[in-house]
Amino acid sequence: MPSKKRRLLVSVHFLLVSASLGVLLVIGGLAATIGARGVNDALRAASEEQFATLGLMMQEKARRLIDPVQSQLGILIYDPLTEARDIITRLSRLPILHAVLRDNTTIRSVYIGYPNGEFMLVRKIDQDALRERFRAPNGTSFLVQSLTLNVDGDFIGAFRYYDFDLTLLDSRLAPDYHFDPRTRTWYAASSKTTRPVTSEPYAFFTTGDVGITISQRAANAGAILGLDATVASLAKEIGDMRITDNTKVAVVQQNGTLIAYSDFDKTLGYTADGRIRRNNLSSINVPILRDIETEHGLETEVSSEVMNSDGEDWIFAIRTLDVDASETVRIVFAVPTDELFAATRSIIRSQVGIIVIVLLIFLPVGLYIIRQIARPLSQLSEDVKELASFEFGNPVFVKTRIKEAVELAGTVDSLRVTIRRFLDINRAIAAEEDFDTLLVKLLDEIIATTKTEAGILYLVSDREDALRPYASRLSTGRNIDYKIPSVPLTEKNCLLVRSAHDEHAEGAPANDLELERMGLAGIQETMQETPHNLLAAPLFNRAKELVGVILLMESETVDPALIKFTEALSGSAAVTVEARRLIAAQKELFESFIQLIAGAIDAKSPYTGGHCARVPELTKMLAQAAEKATDGPMRDFHLTRDDWEAIHVASWLHDCGKVTTPEFVVDKATKLETIYDRIHEIRMRVEVMKREAEIRRLRNALAIAGVAIDEAALAQELATMDADFAFLAETNVGGEFMSDEHLARIEELARKTWTRTLDDRIGISHEERERKDRTPASILPVQEPLLADRDEHKFDRPESERIDDDNIWGFRMEVPDLLYDRGEIHNLTVRRGTLTDEDRYKINEHIVQTIKMLDKLPFPKHLRNVPELAGGHHEKMDGTGYPKRLAKQDMSPVARMMAIADIFEALTAVDRPYKKGKTLSEALKIMTFMVKDQHVDADLFDIFLTSGIYLDYAKKYMQPQQIDDVDPQQFRPVTPV
Repeated sequence: MPSKKRRLLVSVHFLLVSASLGVLLVIGGLAATIGARGVNDALRAASEEQFATLGLMMQEKARRLIDPVQSQLGILIYDPLTEARDIITRLSRLPILHAVLRDNTTIRSVYIGYPNGEFMLVRKIDQDALRERFRAPNGTSFLVQSLTLNVDGDFIGAFRYYDFDLTLLDSRLAPDYHFDPRTRTWYAASSKTTRPVTSEPYAFFTTGDVGITISQRAANAGAILGLDATVASLAKEIGDMRITDNTKVAVVQQNGTLIAYSDFDKTLGYTADGRIRRNNLSSINVPILRDIETEHGLETEVSSEVMNSDGEDWIFAIRTLDVDASETVRIVFAVPTDELFAATRSIIRSQVGIIVIVLLIFLPVGLYIIRQIARPLSQLSEDVKELASFEFGNPVFVKTRIKEAVELAGTVDSLRVTIRRFLDINRAIAAEEDFDTLLVKLLDEIIATTKTEAGILYLVSDREDALRPYASRLSTGRNIDYKIPSVPLTEKNCLLVRSAHDEHAEGAPANDLELERMGLAGIQETMQETPHNLLAAPLFNRAKELVGVILLMESETVDPALIKFTEALSGSAAVTVEARRLIAAQKELFESFIQLIAGAIDAKSPYTGGHCARVPELTKMLAQAAEKATDGPMRDFHLTRDDWEAIHVASWLHDCGKVTTPEFVVDKATKLETIYDRIHEIRMRVEVMKREAEIRRLRNALAIAGVAIDEAALAQELATMDADFAFLAETNVGGEFMSDEHLARIEELARKTWTRTLDDRIGISHEERERKDRTPASILPVQEPLLADRDEHKFDRPESERIDDDNIWGFRMEVPDLLYDRGEIHNLTVRRGTLTDEDRYKINEHIVQTIKMLDKLPFPKHLRNVPELAGGHHEKMDGTGYPKRLAKQDMSPVARMMAIADIFEALTAVDRPYKKGKTLSEALKIMTFMVKDQHVDADLFDIFLTSGIYLDYAKKYMQPQQIDDVDPQQFRPVTPV
């Protein structure tokens, strides 16, 4: 049984791919062929047009060369020079000829010949060859050659040499100078006509330049004027006219003699006897130009032809230049076709490459498209599975032309976008800390989610009587450029108030009346698309209290679904706004407490007012400068938003422990200053009054008895006592350092006595009475020392104020046994300053109290380092500071910054009773020593200097007289090894 003939079957995939490839190949091949031919024709036409244009350009350049010369000549023929009868008169016109040569670089000489054979020529001398030829003296710029008749009828030749300003440098007779202008071609030609006569180009005998002579008969006499002009500038112009790199351009006479060529050296040659001559095209060793002259000739113009020369194809053209010459002048162009059609070959290669690339791209793309036709529903199923797994990053999209599949994919994708927007809103508002920025982000997300044109977020004012705008945004992410007013809650007809009253979202047309009620008349002009509808959604918190209203502007009709969706969004937004408002309010309250504490510390002592405010600013300035450092140890230093908040809190509270420091210690301006019961002063006055009464009685008795008083001895004794008191008073002030000699004198003065007759245990507080009772009462009268350290001066330290070695805070401070020691000798013998060891510890103890107080506060996680930052500004880099004796490596950079800020502020402050504020240079010098002693951080102090922080701070907070000239380089530290 014969078998059935099997038909050849092909797949749709193969058929589609084969057909597509075939069409692409055919279309690509035709496009490449037609395109290449079209480009060639276009380039050929463009070259003809460009040859014509270049010819006109050369014509114009030639005219610009000749016309100014003819114009100068046209002026000179009317000059009195043409009628001058003697050389003196002719030389008087020399400035005119000088101006002609000076103002026109192409004119080499100007001359005049007279009917009687006399002649005068003015020549530029601007080349060494000319100076040597005419033996011109140094500085010569112009040469005047003249021939004049003497009384005997003989011609006298003379050369006169002038500098640039026509100062005569030399004058020489030239007996060998023989020249009759009347025999010259230019003279003869111009004597027959009144028009200018232009000669053929020729090589100037004196310079070798190629040029022309233009001559013309004078208007009122028989004299003939002439000018020699060079055409050498045409060579440069020719060089700029090349279409391609190897384009050849030459200006020639019709007989082939060169006038101008881009290589000027090829323009001229020499005869056998050494004279200069002009070359022709066939003699300059340029094959294409030689072949054009020999094979085609220069008699006729050529618009564009192709010629092969030495195996290379060229396109050439011959154009005529109209330059008023006696012989026709041609310009010859020749361009290699390889260079002219290089773009065509590049286009063909590009088109072939594009076809290949398209084929390579089309094959996998076609296979992919064919495969995707059968997979839309499968792909959509996979996308829905991703949504079920809460993966909303990839858009739901099917590549198919099946209508139902596309619509279903669009619906699912809208659901994906909506859910993702909800999540994005929650994520964005959860991450944002700044309340104002949060409102802007919240509004942007709502506008994007609802796909509206613009929106305004209103919040209820603090007085709860109006809706105040807090954010206004366009869908493009920009603010609305419009001043939006608040809306009173009493405006019942306003859409915003209506929606709040009705407690649900409402829509309304965006007509003029509705916009005017909200104070938004004219807002449409600031928007890209005019809104046609408005949608207001009220914001209620969990207590059903109105928080604000969101106003959305839509260019299309408000969809009921959009209203429902906006209501859902507004509920979430209201909770967010309320929560963030509460957080912001808590932060404001916390900040107010910080300011309150710092203000109380500064207010407590009028001598440190502003210290708690100045140190934070100086610390922040130093932190900002450290962040900007690009090299050195601080180059990697960076602060987060939380870090800045910690710096702010720590620097404002760095001295909060001073609330526990007694004022009489903080403000102790002299050594003996303390809390003092003035009953002791009154008692001393009564003692003095009693002593004065006794003295008067004794003086009277002595006077009655006739006994004389030794006034001189008394005066001497009183003077000694005055000096002793002056010394004690000066010692009480507290200088920089007290010598051993002064200490001994205090001990000596302390042994002097006075008589107390009054009881010192009456009229005092019970606590002071208890301290006095530590020693038995003396029987009056009693001799008291001038100065004494008594038991009653000593205040015991409570056990609660002692610090254990193993304390939980890590304090390592030497605690004095006494709380206070007010002994007079003890205080007066303080070597430096006014503070005793007990006083100094009491002041230093403020940092202990600062750390203890701050440790008790429940700081959030990002502020838990506040106690460390605030409590470290009295530590030293070498570990000898207090209260913990931390070394540099144990301290954070910010704590080290605060130490510098605290020291610099203290040194320059003018509100301290115990010292004057230092000048800038004094303060920086002291701090330089502190750096050397490893008390402050050298790296940070270097930044403090180089960034100019010290000067910025000084201009803001220091007195003008404190700000002296400072060279920061002299204070820059050398980091210890």
